[in-house]
Amino acid sequence: MFEGLSEKLERSFQILKGRGHITEINVAESVKEIRRALIDADVSYKIAKQFTDQVKEKALGQDVLTAVSPGQLMIKIVRDEMATLMGEEKADINLKGNPAIILISGLQGSGKTTFSAKLANFLKKKHWGKAP
Repeated sequence: MFEGLSEKLERSFQILKGRGHITEINVAESVKEIRRALIDADVSYKIAKQFTDQVKEKALGQDVLTAVSPGQLMIKIVRDEMATLMGEEKADINLKGNPAIILISGLQGSGKTTFSAKLANFLKKKHWGKAP
């Protein structure tokens, strides 16, 4: 799932390659592709629209430094907005309860089993789940 999203986002940034500055037209094309990629990745339309509107607002009028291409600037803007959307603060896992219950959900083939094994290994290394 994330590989597909990554590829589609990369294609949306291709629109800005070789451009000297960011214009409303090429930002609109790129944002449309980003929104489509997010919706294809099962992000709700409302969140995808809100996200792309924020990206568009930040991208328009940005001066491109000589060392940075418009595509690189757009990637930075999208990355910053994704970090804001996902939550900028690190939160520890809450394992209160006996037994602690963790719900892991996702599409078929999205890595739930691999994630579960990695989480179990992480918790084992941290000695969580053992009596003191």
